[in-house]
Amino acid sequence: MSSFPSHSRQLRLSSKPHQTAPERSVFAGHHATVNCLECHRTMVPRVVTYYGQPLRSICPFCGATFAKFPGGLKRFFERFHPRTLSLDAFKGLVMMTICFGLIWFISIWVKLPEEFNFIGTIGTLILAILAAAELTVQFVEFMAAKLSHESNYYWAGLVSIALVLANENPNLIDYLLLFSGIMMLRWLVVGVLQNLRRKASS
Repeated sequence: MSSFPSHSRQLRLSSKPHQTAPERSVFAGHHATVNCLECHRTMVPRVVTYYGQPLRSICPFCGATFAKFPGGLKRFFERFHPRTLSLDAFKGLVMMTICFGLIWFISIWVKLPEEFNFIGTIGTLILAILAAAELTVQFVEFMAAKLSHESNYYWAGLVSIALVLANENPNLIDYLLLFSGIMMLRWLVVGVLQNLRRKASS
C-alpha cells in the first residue's frame, strides 16, 4: 500500500525540466552593454534625470559620465550647427562664391548694367568671407576631435583671448565685433544650408 495520498502524485515535481520557448531579448541585434571610458568595465549606463528630463548617463561602478543629453535650447542650436566634421557647407559656399564671381567678371567683360556688377561684387566678397569662416570652424572642430577634446573649450579659449586683446588694445574692438558678426552670419547661413540638404535627402 502506498504511503502517499492519492492526490500527492499530482504535486510531485516532474523529473523532466520545464521547457518553454525562449523569449526574444529586448536588445536582440543590439549591444546591451558598453565599456566605461574611465574604469573600463562592461556596464549598462544609468540615466540621471532632473524633473523628468534626462541629463546624462553614468557608469554604475565608478560614477563617471558616459554621455550627456543636450537640453531643448541646445538641441535647437545643434540643428543649425551639428557637431559633425563635414566640408559640404564649405564646398557649397565656394560654389556660390564662384557663381557670383562669374557674374561680377561677366558684368565687367560684357559691360552689363552697374546693378549686376554690384550684386556680383557684394555676393563674391560676402560668400568668400563666409567660406573662410566656415573653414575656420571646421578646422577648430577637427583639431578638437583629433585630440579627443570638447570643442567648447577651444571656443571659450578663443573668446578669452579676444577679450584680453580688446582690453589691452581698444582699437581692436571694432574688428572683433565684425568677426563676431561674420561668425553669427556664417552660423545662420550654414544652418539653413544643412537643413535644406537634410530635407532634400529625407
